[in-house]
Amino acid sequence: MENSDKNKKTGMFPPALNYGILTAVGLIILSILIYFANLFEHNWISYIGYLILLSGIILGTKHYRDEYSGGFISYGRALGFGTFTAFIAALVTGAFTYVFYQFLAPDALETLRELAEIRVLEMNPNATDQQLDMVRRLTSPLLMFFSGLFSYTFMGFIFSLVVAAFLKKKDPVDDL
Repeated sequence: MENSDKNKKTGMFPPALNYGILTAVGLIILSILIYFANLFEHNWISYIGYLILLSGIILGTKHYRDEYSGGFISYGRALGFGTFTAFIAALVTGAFTYVFYQFLAPDALETLRELAEIRVLEMNPNATDQQLDMVRRLTSPLLMFFSGLFSYTFMGFIFSLVVAAFLKKKDPVDDL
């Protein structure tokens, strides 16, 4: 009974906020490592970010189920919790990305723009100046904020679909 009272008092927001922020810290540390190690050219590094996101969703959902929901959680609630956790992580990480590239490391933004132009030219050697200019505009801190917000939230939703299937645990009291 104590756990269900705790669940009614706190709801989903505080634990999702905590795990979202912890996940964001992991993603921010990864971003800083990429910057200092100059790993911008390596696409495989994004998989580490997805692994951090997945870990945050798993650990957060399990903690929420065990500590706030009396050890039980429905598939839908686990899916919602995981997605909400990913959204918070994406929001915090996106805000960091904006501040980082806009104010702290504009040189890194220029590196990203150059790499994007090179990739476009590799795919289409006949790319026009207009197309390359569009690539430069798409690598702005504000657009990076919104694309990161969308992509991490979307991937968090996809991950949560699977995580919820494994972590759901039906409350036997609901069957009575």
